[in-house]
Amino acid sequence: MPIQIIKKPFFMILLLALTACQEEVKIIDQVRALKTITIETQGGGRQRQFSGIVKATNSSSLSFEVGGKVQEVKVDIGDVVTKGQVLARLDREPYKLDVQAAEAELATANSEYRNKVQHFSRVDELEKKGFSSKAEWDRALAMRDTAKNQISFASSKLKLAKRDLRLTVLLAPFDGSIAARSVDPFVKVLPGAKLFEINADGSLDVEFDIPETIIGKVQLGLPIKIKLPTLKGEVTSNGKISFIGSEAGVANAFPAKAHMLNPPDFIKPGMTADIDLILSNENEESGYLVPLSAILAGDDASLGYVFIFNPKTSTVTKTAIEASGAMSTSNRIEIIKGLAYGDIIAVAGVNFLNDGQQVKLMTP
Repeated sequence: MPIQIIKKPFFMILLLALTACQEEVKIIDQVRALKTITIETQGGGRQRQFSGIVKATNSSSLSFEVGGKVQEVKVDIGDVVTKGQVLARLDREPYKLDVQAAEAELATANSEYRNKVQHFSRVDELEKKGFSSKAEWDRALAMRDTAKNQISFASSKLKLAKRDLRLTVLLAPFDGSIAARSVDPFVKVLPGAKLFEINADGSLDVEFDIPETIIGKVQLGLPIKIKLPTLKGEVTSNGKISFIGSEAGVANAFPAKAHMLNPPDFIKPGMTADIDLILSNENEESGYLVPLSAILAGDDASLGYVFIFNPKTSTVTKTAIEASGAMSTSNRIEIIKGLAYGDIIAVAGVNFLNDGQQVKLMTP
């Protein structure tokens, strides 16, 4: 009997502990792991692919605004530079001499003006006393004014000479890297001759051409998929059309640019890229292709619901959608209302989700 008295409380304690554990596990399981996709694939039209080149959004060709013999080149292709950094210098001696000559010319003009002012003062006094003619007074006044104008001319020449002297130093206009160099020391260069190509750090674009036959179906802001086939694993990035030329160029194609959204750091200007975009059909609304498993049936054949994930609150929102009725070969349906580019939607277990439910993303 004493042994049974000891065992009974022990089993009761153990049973209570197991029950508590089960309740704790049950509470944790209520936060459902969510399988999702990000909305980016468009439907409602034909997919077209174009070839392009990755370019820095901000790129500039650099040259000296004055000519002369290159005295020093401080950077080479691939060098990283900062705004205001010296890239190259010209021989400054001829421009220093120009400054000295302009300074001397200005000093002469100032001296001549002082003489003309004194001469006019004397003539003016004589004219007031009646000992000088009006014609002589007019000549003295004109010579004084001419000497004054000569000071302004000489002063402007000095400013230009000093400006040209400053321009013998070529500076980086912004932070970036040197993409091209076509200059060496001790060679003469002309004003405006391209010496460097500099690409700014940061955002990237893809430049490509759009044939005239489809230019009317491409709009600014159109989402696209950018592929870089030369990289291992065919790296992809999202983008949007940011520029469409107003005049056709070679082969009646219009120049265009697509801005890359959050490109990986290893993508560099000059890489080849393939641009995939969906051209909308006339008189049709363009939507997004989503898997059938993401759609919760609604009351109408063309209506339904999806659950959009909010990363800030880790909850899902039940959102009404409308489908066009178009199906793709991969069991995806085109949604024309209710979704936006970049939305994150649940694609599994939607029948067990509720509006505002707390969830977590499934670990890949």
